[in-house]
Amino acid sequence: MKLKNKVAIITGASKGIGKGIAIRYSQEGAKVVVASRSMDLLSPIADEIRDRGGQALALPVDVTRLESIEAVVDKTVEQYGRLDIMVNNAGISMAHPSEDLSPQDWTRAIETDLSGVFYGCQSAAKQMMRQDGGCIINNTSIYGLVAAPMRAAYCASKAGANMLTKVLAIEWASKNIRVNAIAPGYIRTELVQGIIDKGILDEGAIQKRTPQGRMGEVKDLLGIAVFLASDEASFMTGSIVTIDGGWTAYGYL
Repeated sequence: MKLKNKVAIITGASKGIGKGIAIRYSQEGAKVVVASRSMDLLSPIADEIRDRGGQALALPVDVTRLESIEAVVDKTVEQYGRLDIMVNNAGISMAHPSEDLSPQDWTRAIETDLSGVFYGCQSAAKQMMRQDGGCIINNTSIYGLVAAPMRAAYCASKAGANMLTKVLAIEWASKNIRVNAIAPGYIRTELVQGIIDKGILDEGAIQKRTPQGRMGEVKDLLGIAVFLASDEASFMTGSIVTIDGGWTAYGYL
């Protein structure tokens, strides 16, 4: 129960990594707010948490709109009295030749994967400054640290989110607000498994490229997500933690 009585918001919590973090946080004693565009997917997750004896609230959010995230924070505080943990997990992915990348797709990636993270950080921090501090975790990507072809918008937005994490960490440290990022490699979410099944993504190539010889599973991220949110990480801020089976460390043939 490392997060007992803490209150956490997780965006993009309707499936994949966000869903996994929400359920694990509840198991660690947190009161969780699951937020996403899809209430149809969120409501069963909140019900599952409550059925297991936890406390959960499902709220709709569009992370590209500041007022939408602010509303989630306000409703969280109204329900639970405070906000201790903000996990900015919502995001999109895209792959497209850069010479043909439309302004609309470029803007959509930046607004979701970078502006959405900033709005989440800003909204949470304002509340945390009114109490005794808090913890912000941004879910970014290894592709904010290394490059990939046809991912100009995605890599740029994730690199921006990693740097944003560091800037806010040093700016808000005196307010007792910690800001860290988790940068996953290839994780087997529903989305990733879907493109593997369609033959778009070569799982064998990923396994060969990864020193540990496998793809990551959602459960591989949950331990670090709990640690970063817990008091055990009280002197850790401004860090980008890669969970990638050694992908970014590997630079040989």
